[in-house]
Amino acid sequence: MALPIPANITFDIYRAGTTPPAAPAVAGVLGHLQCDWRGGQEGGDRLTNGLCWTHVVLIDVSIDLRDAYVGQGSYVTQDAVYIPDKNGTPFAVVFIERLQRGAPNEHKRVYLDRMTPVWPTNEL
Repeated sequence: MALPIPANITFDIYRAGTTPPAAPAVAGVLGHLQCDWRGGQEGGDRLTNGLCWTHVVLIDVSIDLRDAYVGQGSYVTQDAVYIPDKNGTPFAVVFIERLQRGAPNEHKRVYLDRMTPVWPTNEL
């Protein structure tokens, strides 16, 4: 399947419990990253709601990426992505939704929460 818009980033995927410098679970994934600070804060209080996000990335539907949401407003640590690679800025994977099911441009929308980057950075 294809993304509905061209990719503008690559990233590496790390499963819960692993971080760089370990090898990523999946390396060099293509995606389209967009900032969504305002949208990610509207759902609740940033200090008490672990399901807030700062960015959204669109990815191919075939990518194995795991979110933190376990239902009923609860969450657990799952995958993290590092943009553009394991040396880049880390993001926690908050929630994933599948869009355009069955269409030629079926894809996933992934809600990310930016973790502390290594400053200075041009990767945001």
